[in-house]
Amino acid sequence: MEKPSIKECFLTVLIFVICTFIGLVFQKFHFSEANVVTIYILGVLLTSILTDGYLCSVAGSVMSVFLFCFFLTEPRMSFQTYAVGYPVTFVIMLISSVLTGTLAAKLKMHARLSAQLAFRTQILFDTDRLLQKARSQKEILEITCTQLARLFDRSIVAYAAVNGRLAEGHLFSEKEKAEDQSYLTLDEQQIARWVYTNKKRAGATTHYYKNSKCLYLAIRIGDQVYGVIGVPAQKNVLDSFEYSILLSVLNECALAMDNARNAEEKEKNAVIAKNEQLRADLLRAISHDLRTPLCSISGNADMLLSNGKYLDEGTRRQIYTDIYDDAEWLTGVVENLLSITRLNDGRLKFKFTDQLMDEVIAEALRHISRKHDDYKIITECEDLLLTRMDVRLIIQVLVNLVDNAIKYTPSGSTITIRALKKNEKAWISVEDN
Repeated sequence: MEKPSIKECFLTVLIFVICTFIGLVFQKFHFSEANVVTIYILGVLLTSILTDGYLCSVAGSVMSVFLFCFFLTEPRMSFQTYAVGYPVTFVIMLISSVLTGTLAAKLKMHARLSAQLAFRTQILFDTDRLLQKARSQKEILEITCTQLARLFDRSIVAYAAVNGRLAEGHLFSEKEKAEDQSYLTLDEQQIARWVYTNKKRAGATTHYYKNSKCLYLAIRIGDQVYGVIGVPAQKNVLDSFEYSILLSVLNECALAMDNARNAEEKEKNAVIAKNEQLRADLLRAISHDLRTPLCSISGNADMLLSNGKYLDEGTRRQIYTDIYDDAEWLTGVVENLLSITRLNDGRLKFKFTDQLMDEVIAEALRHISRKHDDYKIITECEDLLLTRMDVRLIIQVLVNLVDNAIKYTPSGSTITIRALKKNEKAWISVEDN
């Protein structure tokens, strides 16, 4: 039972002095003794309400009997009495006062416990709601420690597990105190690392490191440890109910961290799958770019091998030229692939030269798939539009855009290539109908 403070003792004495004064006034006006006794019982009730615990109420009950006997019974200023029934009255008055004070103190304590329980329930509800919204393990740990600091009205020390090791400790407190920094000493950190390694609780109130200033518990699910929580062991150590709440919150924190880790792994797997899809698409696009000139080279070479002696000189020269151009185009495609790797490594060097835009478009059209004969390709380019560019890469871009237009539009469609000067830049567009 807590020892009453000086303030509570002074308040108790003051209440019964006032009750005695009122009793003297009642006697002067010839009120019955029952009214005076009621005033003292009222004083006991007030004492129970305005003070903590039972001691002040019991002391007030005894004081009320002695004050009534000393000041309000004949002879005055004496504990003797002439009336035969007064001793019985004093005993009944004492019993009534003690019962009244005890019941009032119990009601007050129950009300305080109910308010505390409601507060804890609200904290637990808020913790569950906030943890459901949290996305990262760092955010989950911060929410958990902040709520525990509110719940137990004391500082909380947290150590997060990062890459298989315990990171530096962080202090979470509703009220910053200078002595709180003593919870982050090297000795305390060493105990937290022991808990992380051994997956056991340690510190104050345990069998391991009893002299520690904090009780340390691991945030874990199975063998997976996500961090360590330290709860300072103050004068009012955690009771069994508070300890069960602490374990419940830590289990909920571990579950939230486990879900966050699973979500991160799913996201990483999704990125890997997306990258694999992009890689497959890139390989298909490369195959498409390589297949057309290879088919042309193969077909022209087959024609020379099978019917070369029947072809005139001009036709053979044109076939040789086509084979050479397609081979050069394949070399350019391979160079572009190498450029992609150099771009990723930061080693790509651009070769800028001044080029006429209409000549660049014409060169690009020479490398378009043979299917372009089934399409109407219109070129609209400003005269003498001189532009500084890496001509190989720009030609590749134009070829890709026109090839896509051919691939995704029906035969006979119109494809328009426009080039114009705008804001000192060359603007190029590829459109289909």
